[in-house]
Amino acid sequence: MMVYTQHDWIRAVSKLTELTSKQQIKWDVAQQYEDVSNEKVDKAYEAKHQKNRYVLKQVQRQEWYDSGPEDYAWSGPYYALEIYQHVNPFQEDLVTTAPSIQIVRELFNKVQSLHIYRLGVLDDLLKSDDSN
Repeated sequence: MMVYTQHDWIRAVSKLTELTSKQQIKWDVAQQYEDVSNEKVDKAYEAKHQKNRYVLKQVQRQEWYDSGPEDYAWSGPYYALEIYQHVNPFQEDLVTTAPSIQIVRELFNKVQSLHIYRLGVLDDLLKSDDSN
């Protein structure tokens, strides 16, 4: 039986990072992703490439410290990469989630930095003030 190794995942996420850096993949804020009951999504981005839709999420997870229903704290951030494919023209399914590897966080940080740059949040502050 063949399975993807951790090395395969690192190579694949590296390729996503490269395509992102070259702006061959465009990431947008994601609205549709798999919800997990013990997670809170802080931010999520999505991109389509060929037959896949990729979703990068920054999440916090519940950590239980006792058996009571409210005995938990939120920990994180954690980073997840989900891959979706269309099963028919009207339905898209979550196919897999990348293992917990550091390079997913690095990709998330790259995507977030590019998104912030595209929004131009510092443009007003970085304009030269020649009028004074």
